[in-house]
Amino acid sequence: MPILLPAFLGLCFCQLISSDVSENDTVVVTSSGSIKGMRVLTRSGAVDAYLGIPYAEPPVGKLRFQKPVPHQSWSHVLEATRFGKPCHQWTSYSYPSRIWVANKPHSEDCLFLNIWVPHPQPSVSVPILVWIHGGGFTIGAGSSDLYNGSTLAATENVIVASMNYRVGIWGFLFFPPEAPGNMGLWDQYLALKWLKENAAVFGGDADKLTLIGHSAGAASVGFHLLSPLSQSLFDRAVLQSGAPNAPWASMPPEKIQERTIHLIHLLNCRKRNDSATMRCLQNKEADVFVNFRSFLFPTYDGHFLPEDPKRLLQKGDIPAKSLLIGITREDGTVFIPRVLNNVDDDRNRTWEEALSDIDIILQRQFEEDIVKAIALKYSEVNQRGPNLNRQILAHFSRDHNFLCPLIEVAARMVAANGSVYVYSFNHQISTSIWQEWMGAAHGVEVPFVFGTLSSLPGLNQSDAEADRVLNQRMMHYWAQFARRIPPNSRPVKFNGHVTMLLNKTSTTSALRHLKSCSFCHLNSAVFWKTMFIT
Repeated sequence: MPILLPAFLGLCFCQLISSDVSENDTVVVTSSGSIKGMRVLTRSGAVDAYLGIPYAEPPVGKLRFQKPVPHQSWSHVLEATRFGKPCHQWTSYSYPSRIWVANKPHSEDCLFLNIWVPHPQPSVSVPILVWIHGGGFTIGAGSSDLYNGSTLAATENVIVASMNYRVGIWGFLFFPPEAPGNMGLWDQYLALKWLKENAAVFGGDADKLTLIGHSAGAASVGFHLLSPLSQSLFDRAVLQSGAPNAPWASMPPEKIQERTIHLIHLLNCRKRNDSATMRCLQNKEADVFVNFRSFLFPTYDGHFLPEDPKRLLQKGDIPAKSLLIGITREDGTVFIPRVLNNVDDDRNRTWEEALSDIDIILQRQFEEDIVKAIALKYSEVNQRGPNLNRQILAHFSRDHNFLCPLIEVAARMVAANGSVYVYSFNHQISTSIWQEWMGAAHGVEVPFVFGTLSSLPGLNQSDAEADRVLNQRMMHYWAQFARRIPPNSRPVKFNGHVTMLLNKTSTTSALRHLKSCSFCHLNSAVFWKTMFIT
């Protein structure tokens, strides 16, 4: 039965761990060999952290652009007390992109897992929350400060895990049969297999493994929902501001191959046959690829993804599982400056400018009449005319890229007799990362899930107590979901018209009780379906 999650949006995140490492350590014996972790102290208690566990052989040399190979077992005790290097990626030094980019140095030898286990290890097996990072399939790493699992593990008595996977050119080059594509998704798959196989070693319940992802990580979670290979590896899933059917999440194989061939020519690697071409690519220095900002993405390769994810959803090829899905109220704002100029000023945008802006965001793929219909829809609240502004563009971007694809996933899961909880995160925090006009921006909820708000630069701590309470409740909701307990004490049936808001009151000491409210964006989803589903 579909259910709506009572979330509370105005979440203020409690301070992240102030982690001190003691002299204590712990050793566990996994299927790969013995691993020595370290004890970490947080404000909520102690955890045993196992960092930089190699789950695959380094994808270098002949393994570059290939599916990951399980790491050979080791006979010594592996020191797992520091993060492994992030995967090679394009680097941005501007906010908000900067908070998602992995710290240097980067490396091709990057396929590592991180695991945080409550100390003392629970006597009864506990759920495992597995995080897949976002970053548009071009940046990111499981070792980001925002994704530190210590506080969540200690506070909620759950196991938290994260992973690195190949991104950009290294993760999604598609040149079959020499390069199968979707290497980054295959990396995730192998990491999940390792975690499920070794769950009991860490005190985890292999039957209560919950996948959680944000943005491209959420799209990845959706791909695992749709892949016959992955479906049995996890129990339930959380999709935060991302879906497998989103317009940006995947690309047709012929388009990916076209971009790959263009790259091959730029690198002067087009040879007499495909095998020679691949040898040329595999012999290039890794730094050569860093110079190319990759626009390669997951594709439906006929193996990991049998068909277009949109088609798989329409066919109902999705197992009945429990989902927690949601957006932030202004999920689309951070993307507007990437494609439009002068959006940071406060002036209103004219009707002609709005049409041009929407056409650009849609990548000029639709006829003028459709663009006008979209502009009319999103200008209704402003009565059309000269009052069109960037907020309308942001709402349009949010619905097109996040909300409507997630609603489609929810509807298909409900039809498959799964349960769905839905949230909208509406709280805006004050930090130097997001400009004020961006509101409850894309990714703002992530540190609330992990208890890592203090890792954000320039954070205004004026609402610290309210933030602390909201943070505790949000971590509890996600953990309860992983325990197979409804996140809210009184579940609300999800009928497609109701969702739960995560919010706080205007006072710093009180929090609004969770209650259902009209799902104000549903009409937008229906509109998009009417426009493009034939």
